[in-house]
Amino acid sequence: MGITFDIHSAPPTATDFAVAHTQLLQRKAVIDREDWKAFFLTIGVLFTLAAIAISLAPKLLKEGYNPTFAAAFILATPYIMFFAFATSSTYRHQRVEVPRKDVRSALASLTELSPEEVEIVVAWGQENAAIAAYHAKVAAQGRLLVLGEAEAMRESFHSFVAA
Repeated sequence: MGITFDIHSAPPTATDFAVAHTQLLQRKAVIDREDWKAFFLTIGVLFTLAAIAISLAPKLLKEGYNPTFAAAFILATPYIMFFAFATSSTYRHQRVEVPRKDVRSALASLTELSPEEVEIVVAWGQENAAIAAYHAKVAAQGRLLVLGEAEAMRESFHSFVAA
């Protein structure tokens, strides 16, 4: 999610930044809906277990079932409810909180960029097309960049940003 920079390809364009921002907002909306689903699932399970315990416990005690079984059922109900709550909380953490953290950090990174900074990144890719072509040529050969080549490109980038 978001924008990734690869040394073997050209930098993203301004439209790539806009598309990534839109996709992150859509993903955030999906995660928010998933959060509400997980919340209602948790509440539904807990209320269902409580209703079963409240409605079934008096019947077990009145109808002459084994008092040990009735007591075990009544005493085990809070533990069953805690297990259901812990399981649903883990489900919510995996399905909602972990992706939400990733989306928030990517969205914050994109919104922190000023339009001038986006223009610098886009202009770097357009101004240094020869370097991008060289990256593609090196990648096609299946070799890594030599340290001197990488250093020359880094100096070229720093001189471009400083200008």
